Order: sequence, then C-alpha cells, then structure tokens
Amino acid sequence: MSEGSIEKGFTPIRTVRLVSAVVAVAGMFCLLVQRILSIAMTMAQEILDLAFARYGNFTGRFAANNFAEDKKLLSMLNELKGLIPTVETALTLLLVLSIVLFVIALVGLALPRQSGHVLVALKLLKWQPVDGEDGASVDQLSMSPAALKRLGIATGVIVAVVLAVFGIRGCMLVSSAQEQGQALQELDTQVQGYMTTQRAYFSKNKSLGTARQLGLDTLVNGDYYTFRVGRGYIAAESKVTLEKCPMGTRWRVNAKAEGFISKELKFFSVLPKNRECFKFAPNLKNTPR
Repeated sequence: MSEGSIEKGFTPIRTVRLVSAVVAVAGMFCLLVQRILSIAMTMAQEILDLAFARYGNFTGRFAANNFAEDKKLLSMLNELKGLIPTVETALTLLLVLSIVLFVIALVGLALPRQSGHVLVALKLLKWQPVDGEDGASVDQLSMSPAALKRLGIATGVIVAVVLAVFGIRGCMLVSSAQEQGQALQELDTQVQGYMTTQRAYFSKNKSLGTARQLGLDTLVNGDYYTFRVGRGYIAAESKVTLEKCPMGTRWRVNAKAEGFISKELKFFSVLPKNRECFKFAPNLKNTPR
C-alpha cells in the first residue's frame, strides 16, 4: 500500500473506521436489547413475588385448589418462573457480547492501520488496486462477496446454536417448573384435604378421626407421592426425584387434640431434613411444628 493514498473516498483507514462504526452500532443494539430484557425481567420477578405471596396464604391456596382459573394462572406463573434462569443467562451473554463489540470497535477506531491488516488476515477485507486521480494505481480495502457470504454463514450458525441451546434449556426449565408445580399441588391438595376433613370431624365429635371415620383412603398412590392416612396423621413419600429433592423423601402432618377442659385441634408438620425439598411444599413450613 502506497503512502500517497487519495484523500477523498474510502481510503483504507476510512474503510476500517467504517467497519468499526458498524461493529459499535451492533454493540449498542445488543446493549439496548439487554437493558430492555433486564427491565422486563425485573418487572416479571416483582409480579412473581407478589403472585406467589398471594397464593401462599390461606385464601390463595383455597382458590388454587378449587378454581380452574387460579389453577391455570398458578401453572402459568410456574412456567414463567422456570424461564427466569434462561433470561438471566441471556442477559449476561448480551452484556458480554456488547462489551466485546465495543472493544473491537474502539481498537479499530484507535488503530485503523493495524486493524486493517488483521481484517485482511482474517479474509474479511482484501486489498484491491484502483486508479487514483493522478492516474497512479493505489490500494484500497474492500469486502468481497465471498467474505460477506462467509461472515453471514458464520453469524447464522452462531445465532442458530445460541437459539438451539436456549430453546432446549428453556424447554427443560419449563418442564421442570411444570413438574414442580404439579408435585406441589398434589401434596398440598392431599394435606389440605386431610386437615379440612379432620377439622370438620373434630368440631362435631371433639376427637380425632381415623381414615375410615374421615371417609378417606388409608393409602393413596399419586403421580409424585404415596400418601398414608392414619389416626391423627397424614404421611407422604415422594415417588420421583424432583430437582435436588431425592426420591423417598418423607413429609408428615400430625393432628393433636390439646387442652383439658376445652380441647383444641392443632396440626404439626414434620419436614424432611433436605432443605432443597422445602419449596415443593412451602405451605407446610407455616404449619406449627
């Protein structure tokens, strides 16, 4: 490349700086998408916190167990909760990508000559001789159609791989969230049903009822738990592994009549030792123990 390059038009330095500007715009776009997703995720997290707090009290549990609209809404909330980790990963990748693009653009703008040689070495640009105003031949940088094609294919492959990874992970997280929601609902429904029936029997007879007296089965095989009902208790044992909560984990709620003159019915929960299992029955943590 001659030192007396033409002053007008796309000189090699201007070409590199134009490419750098395009890279900077791409970085700005990634950063803009990252900020929009970040704001949306913050709002979604606040909505989830309020919704799960709502369904964590007595009236919320009653609605989720008895009304189809609330059951569907709770299922959708669990699906949304399962997508949060995927969005967080996407936010991190977008932030890293935008920083990398900004660094590349900054280097290109600060060191256009060296950056031009690097782009030529990567075969993204090539030297092309053109005639100058004085008739002398000068070298200019240009991007060949073949380079554009290779760049487009590489970009397409990267985007396809990223979308495939996030798609697969998102499906897995949604499936896990659905399973978690179904397991929670099964355990909560059986336990709350036992407690409601025991309360009704106690208020009438002032004593604890057996499974037969309560009109309940002594053994119930659910999709996720095996339930056993005896005099003054309901016990559940998990049939499957739920995330980090292993198969065979046991839950129990005991009923007890306390008092001498005026007896009062109370329930006491026995939780598993593994704290990872607590989220599959958060309502039982509020039961006196």
